[in-house]
Amino acid sequence: MMTSSKPLIVFGSFGFGNVGDEAVPYAVEDLLSSTPEEYQISVVSRFDSPRLQNVLGLSDRYAKQHAEFIEAPVIICGGGIIEPREMCCALRFGKYLKTHDPLKSSIFAGSFEFGVDYGWSVKRKLRRVFSTLDRIYTRDFISELYLRENFPELEVTTVGDIVLGLRAPDLRSFAVEYGNKSYITVCLSSAWSNSAEWYEWIAKELQVLSNDLDMPLLFVPMSCDKSDDDRVEHQKVISKIKSLRPIHDPVAIEQVMSPRDMAAVFRDSLLVISMRLHGCVMSYGQMTPFVGLSYHPKLSGFAKTVGWQHFVVPHTDLPIRQDLGQYGYAFSSLHLRPGDLCRVSGQALEFGSFNLLPLFKEGLEQSLKNWLIG
Repeated sequence: MMTSSKPLIVFGSFGFGNVGDEAVPYAVEDLLSSTPEEYQISVVSRFDSPRLQNVLGLSDRYAKQHAEFIEAPVIICGGGIIEPREMCCALRFGKYLKTHDPLKSSIFAGSFEFGVDYGWSVKRKLRRVFSTLDRIYTRDFISELYLRENFPELEVTTVGDIVLGLRAPDLRSFAVEYGNKSYITVCLSSAWSNSAEWYEWIAKELQVLSNDLDMPLLFVPMSCDKSDDDRVEHQKVISKIKSLRPIHDPVAIEQVMSPRDMAAVFRDSLLVISMRLHGCVMSYGQMTPFVGLSYHPKLSGFAKTVGWQHFVVPHTDLPIRQDLGQYGYAFSSLHLRPGDLCRVSGQALEFGSFNLLPLFKEGLEQSLKNWLIG
């Protein structure tokens, strides 16, 4: 006997091609695949006009055309969930509530932006939204700690990053077409594009790492939006690496990849070097050693949660407080030295422990199912 599927809304920072964000609905689908119930997932962006066709925007048109989902349960998850700005997902969810009356709603595996000031007014607005939620689940222990500190009345539980539940396709990644038996995947961002010292340091570190491991570098963009295009940064770094005459010429992927294809690239890597948080998350989820470049404290938050706190650089604890006028830290604040990346990469390859991964996957799946059923 056929049963009708149940609607579920996944609300977050979707629709602009950042693979880490766009992976969230896929991970939700994978985590729910073993449930007896079938769920029809609709993806709703915190923005009014997302550019991806399969993502719905926060607009009056959405409310009219999708009235059947007015009473559907909503999970708010991913990045940019709780931040001290009007466009954060938690506050934008307030606009969703003006046209919809969810059956239930929860922040699930959500982020809390720590190391910045919130202020009385923003806290008051956030408390209004929090009062509509059933429960708040955070993606890392530092988010939980600072959320409790700022909002001590909340009940908060850490379940891990939801993208840990993402499945990669069985086929080998298309990067094998380049004839490489294995490779070092690199994911950078433009966070330090104003620092000449950054380019000198990362180019030399990657060139030495590639030579020492006798493995080519494969640069893979996680964001290809015109305002945040990793490919631009990759070409700058590749140009400097080539001037150092590496054993293997670095390779740059230019295509916009799906989250599942990206997961396969990480799975088939020997090692991942990533500034992008979800480069680290997907690597760990695919049981591939990673080294995070700590341009933002959220990388350390994830690494500490899964027991990889020693495999971010710099190899010392950073202050939670973010630098003034910077999203995260300025490169100069990290005091990175020659050889730091290579040394920590060797330690990560030797460590290679993913013993917490099954626990997080099982916990994410069970918490999501319990919330939907309860």
